[in-house]
Amino acid sequence: MPVQLKIQLVSVAEDGSERAEDLVVLTKEHEQLEQLGLTLGEGKQLLREGQRRVMQQQSTAFLAVQMACPTCGRQRSIKDHKTLGLRTLFGKISLDSPRLRQCCRQADGPASISPLTQLISDRSTPELQYLETRWASLVSYGLTVRALRDFLPVDEELNISTVRRTALDVAGRCEAELGPEQPMFIEGCQAQWDDLPRPDLPLTVGLDGGYVHSSHQRTKRDGWFAAGSLPASLHHERRPNRALSTVHAQVGSSTLG
Repeated sequence: MPVQLKIQLVSVAEDGSERAEDLVVLTKEHEQLEQLGLTLGEGKQLLREGQRRVMQQQSTAFLAVQMACPTCGRQRSIKDHKTLGLRTLFGKISLDSPRLRQCCRQADGPASISPLTQLISDRSTPELQYLETRWASLVSYGLTVRALRDFLPVDEELNISTVRRTALDVAGRCEAELGPEQPMFIEGCQAQWDDLPRPDLPLTVGLDGGYVHSSHQRTKRDGWFAAGSLPASLHHERRPNRALSTVHAQVGSSTLG
């Protein structure tokens, strides 16, 4: 006889009362090994439904606080409703986003505001951006899309262009967070530097690389080559010393030589 399972989300109100919602209802056989436990599809469904219910409740709680005017405390009326889409690790979530009329506003201020739009300044969560950028830094954009689709219930709109745009946006923010350029980032003085052991030669800094394929055997990787060198990058990097110093501090000198 199959096992009947019901996975619920229980919400607890401020007064301690509870409200249960069904997330997933499962009928599980148990006669074979592959029938044991949750399947990948069932796990994705559970994550997607849990994410949607949790975010909807968070959105409702946030908007309940925003309904009162911060100046006079009166409840602001709703002008209209729009739907706001947010890409998350566990699927794209659609949230109701009401526009509220401003009762106490300056002469040049907007007549209405959308609090949820101000909260959700980006259309994808930081965790999703992190994973997209993380994978895109290790493999191609296409493989990144395939990997995320295999293991996470990401929305079907995820594609190569989306991952590329996310990676470039994150890279731009990282670039903006770099400090000002300076001639040197080495600490100490000349006397201290003279006491340091001389490193083995040659010193090489690889900025990017790849594999050269054999012209006779296209599936064989004959060797690795560096696609850039430090002197060549100085013409393109606005703050080369700062960038190299930051990478050196975060990654470590053992991987840069």
